[in-house]
Amino acid sequence: MHTQTAPPSFDSIYNFRDLGASINAHLGTALLKEGLLFRSGRLDDATASDRQKLVETYKLATVVDLRTKSEHIRKAQLAAQSGTTSSAETSPPWKTVRINFLSRAFELHLLLFLPWYKLLYFLLLTLLGLRIPAVRVIASNVICKKGLTGITLDSLRYCQPEILQALEILSQETEYPVLVHCTQGKDRTGLLAVLVCVVLEVPLEAVVADYVASNEGLRPVREQMWREAKDVGLDEDYLKAPEKLVAEVVKFLEAEFGGVEAYLDGIGFGKAKREDLRRLLVA
Repeated sequence: MHTQTAPPSFDSIYNFRDLGASINAHLGTALLKEGLLFRSGRLDDATASDRQKLVETYKLATVVDLRTKSEHIRKAQLAAQSGTTSSAETSPPWKTVRINFLSRAFELHLLLFLPWYKLLYFLLLTLLGLRIPAVRVIASNVICKKGLTGITLDSLRYCQPEILQALEILSQETEYPVLVHCTQGKDRTGLLAVLVCVVLEVPLEAVVADYVASNEGLRPVREQMWREAKDVGLDEDYLKAPEKLVAEVVKFLEAEFGGVEAYLDGIGFGKAKREDLRRLLVA
């Protein structure tokens, strides 16, 4: 029987885990290969020791960064204000693929929910290059009202090319070992992990267990997360990884697309690519 191992120790990388080990620990059996697919929060503040551990211990080859342009801008602004230099500014010893997961189509969809006068205000801020204040308009008026579940389901509709791009990377043997992250490693990273696990035929209870593990993984930075969430207009619901979300994702895909596999067929991640993913990650 597989036994739970202690969480890896990093100085400034949070919510890190080996997806295979996380699933296997919950199931008590080696269903997935370990040491290949990792997930975490952002790597911007990783120390030299953290980076060394990612390379020497985890043999990291590829990082998939799911953050938006606004998040990269905001992180750079915060670093400038504090007088610190992000480790992300130095060339990492791994390949980084940036995928703007919350796509232009997704943003345009959210704009439809703004009253006309707030839409004009948003457009003015955008024209002036004030991207972060513009994000606050959408966050406080649309994203908070939709809630985490609503936004997650919207992303399944409007971020399909980005989801496909990420999954295609994970289906290529030459990219491994791979680490996927967003800002917290909770929502976008969590959604991608859910889709991967369903393809790998992981029992739903284990998928849920891995998803909610972010609640503990982010505990050391909860106050920082809350400050950052408030700064862009989000509420406390966006600090959580609710257990119900996984079932809502599966239910939505079944109702709207005929199931997860039908959804993946529709976005271009067909049977052959899913078999490649299974071959790489199923023990």
